[in-house]
Amino acid sequence: MSAPVRRPPLPALLAAPLAVLTALTTAAFALLALAFSNGRFDGGGWLVVAVPVLLSVWLLTGALLLLLGRSWLAVFLPAAALVAVLGWVLLADGLIADSDGLLLLVWALPAGTAVLAALPGVRRWVAARRAAGDVQPAPS
Repeated sequence: MSAPVRRPPLPALLAAPLAVLTALTTAAFALLALAFSNGRFDGGGWLVVAVPVLLSVWLLTGALLLLLGRSWLAVFLPAAALVAVLGWVLLADGLIADSDGLLLLVWALPAGTAVLAALPGVRRWVAARRAAGDVQPAPS
């Protein structure tokens, strides 16, 4: 039996803080949406607040699971969902031209997170941790 791989690879170490930063950015968007709604959620407007909050919680949980070597999908899936939703909003509403590139950077944050979490080295590391049964914390 080979020695368990304890250290996360560099892409995983980069993906985790990017996931946290993406979650905070997404939560800030939800807070702004809540502030501008004045508590009125007509016509499904509550989704504009609920979806970012759920994705933020999922990303934070995913960052922890990634650092523990339990799951790379827990970061990849919510980050990829944000990429898709933000890409659709940016292209459908034509917001890129009016944002001076800021919204493109906001889109790049979850995109980079998703790419880093899904790299083959990260997936192999998670698979090795699972196969070795080395997902419990080391005794002190």
